[in-house]
Amino acid sequence: MATSDDKIIILPDLISSCPFELKCNPHYEAVAKETDAWLSSHGISHDESVTKYSLFEALCYPHASRRRLRDICDFCVLVFMYDKIHDSRSKDDISEQAKQQMYRNISDACQPAGTFKPLTLLASVIHEWWQQRILTYATPISQQRWRTTFRNAIERCLRQDTYERDHQTLPDLQTYIKLRRDTVHGPLTYTILQYSLAFDPPDECMANETLKGLMNCMIDAGAWANDIYSFNVEQSEGQYNLISVLINDNPSLSIQQAMNLAAQMIIDVYADFERLRSQLPSWGADIDDQVKKFVNGLGMVVRGNLSWSFETDRYFGSEREEVKRTRRIKLLPPTTTVPDNILHSQKNVKVSSSNYKGKDNAHQLNDSQSKMNHNMDINSNGNLDAILEPFNYLKSLPGKNVRSKLIEALNYWFQVSEEKFKVIDEIMSMLHNASLLMDDIEDGSELRRGSPVAHLIYGTPLTINAAELVCFLAIQKAYTLDNPDVGRILIDHLVELHKGQGYDIWWRENNMCPTEENYYKMIDNKCGGLFHLTLDLLRICSPVNLTEEKTKAINELCQTFGLFFQIRDDYCNLVSTEYTQKKTFCEDLTEGKYSFPIIHAIQNRPNDNRVQNILKQRTNNMNLKREVVKLLHDFGSIKYTKDKCMKLADECYDLIKKLEDNIHFRIIMNHLTLIFDDSTQNDSMQSKHT
Repeated sequence: MATSDDKIIILPDLISSCPFELKCNPHYEAVAKETDAWLSSHGISHDESVTKYSLFEALCYPHASRRRLRDICDFCVLVFMYDKIHDSRSKDDISEQAKQQMYRNISDACQPAGTFKPLTLLASVIHEWWQQRILTYATPISQQRWRTTFRNAIERCLRQDTYERDHQTLPDLQTYIKLRRDTVHGPLTYTILQYSLAFDPPDECMANETLKGLMNCMIDAGAWANDIYSFNVEQSEGQYNLISVLINDNPSLSIQQAMNLAAQMIIDVYADFERLRSQLPSWGADIDDQVKKFVNGLGMVVRGNLSWSFETDRYFGSEREEVKRTRRIKLLPPTTTVPDNILHSQKNVKVSSSNYKGKDNAHQLNDSQSKMNHNMDINSNGNLDAILEPFNYLKSLPGKNVRSKLIEALNYWFQVSEEKFKVIDEIMSMLHNASLLMDDIEDGSELRRGSPVAHLIYGTPLTINAAELVCFLAIQKAYTLDNPDVGRILIDHLVELHKGQGYDIWWRENNMCPTEENYYKMIDNKCGGLFHLTLDLLRICSPVNLTEEKTKAINELCQTFGLFFQIRDDYCNLVSTEYTQKKTFCEDLTEGKYSFPIIHAIQNRPNDNRVQNILKQRTNNMNLKREVVKLLHDFGSIKYTKDKCMKLADECYDLIKKLEDNIHFRIIMNHLTLIFDDSTQNDSMQSKHT
């Protein structure tokens, strides 16, 4: 399941795509020393320079006063130690009854003096901390929440132990998400956050569904990020987490694809967080101000956790700096026996799968991903599964889903009803995937999304027919939007799209290098065509009357994004390792495509025919293709393309800001601009990401 022969996994860049602020508490260094000394006075050995446990608290609770940060650090270092004991004890021969007695004794440590008898040193120190700190400084409401959430955290860990012992299987995705929420100490974390801000939200606030949704977002984003970072160690020890559950749910996924899917789930959570933040009710000016700080704090916990993961040896050992720089990790071999290792053998696993889509779940995978194993329900004229096999095959392959995310981002302004939004999303998915089937035939491609292209499996005639049939079915479905303009809109845009594709093919077949200006026009028709179609469908279904100025800005953003998206794709085709894995090495050169870097090189070196001569050959020769890439670097064409992308990205960010911001669109841009993050990245781009 590794991504290459040497089993290298590329960690998703969760930090660059995170929209939340990063700060470190200014009292960290002084408090960390005090915490180490306090633990030593109780005979507990702790070295902050190694564990960085106090740094975790300083990054997650940057606004705590020095005294409150000290209270938090002392307690949380003990909780980290409890987790470490729990993880190791689960492998020991200690009886289940004795283990539960010991842990429940720890959970009862938050009791008045004289009523508690500790069974372990850890329980004794937590009890002392409770008496001297929380009972002295915390309000009665805060004390109650500390006591309840700490006890519940331990009880839930014990329940998970029982679940794993009784089931001996991987849970389905829905079950895993619920279990993970229960065991990640989420409620305890936001109790600590409240204490750090000296804020006791009224019970009315804590019972509010929107605020609970925001807290769940924090829990899920943090837990799933930890699953990505800890996966390598855990899979080698035969443990499971989100990555293995995703693979179990869809065995066609590689580890790399499952990691990318988990990262997309986290990005979806970020968008849900911003959506829910905007829906918070008012409880009066004073409480609203405190709630705002609390919600900002939830985001800081997520961001702090991401950064801390590369400051400690917990996940990546002594190689953490290198992993942080390259995001590359080598898959560890299993240290358990093969039948015990969930990923390396699923011999004893009973699959209990369910779609990651439920009414009680605030964040979902987009429809195209969650339905990847199902055929389309568009068979009003009988069962079309057989003749749509090429289409359904392509639809089942996990992709970037940028277009689906773009529709969601655009709907932030248009507010189309959920029913019509789903229809538009499905129409665009159908047209997009149908166009990919045709593109692969016209370009002579071999791979799509890391798998063989459809026409190599099902044959060219059936694949062409499936693509054309889906286009007509999409038009048919569009009429359900019940708007008299919908037919004209679809036909007009599909004509423009085919014009753009036609010019792209004509230049290639006639060995004619277009000008940059003509290339921009082709992009606006071909790649931008589907974006503009999305925009118009949302517009005719929207109940919102946008101002002329806002409509013009959205149109401009859509056009600029289309240029950025295609030129970025041209750039990735030549420089991206991930792109090579999903397609082939420099596939555009084998196609003979006049991409943006190629156009720049030919136009600016008219007396040097090497690039065009090799392009005409449509070669698979690796040495020749490497020579072209070298020439493009030497001619400055790669840098020119990168600079053009960054300029277009800046224009997109400026338009997003002009349109009163749009977290959905900003997250898309953050994700797509990651390819340009390196030591030469300009300051304006970095500030946009921040």
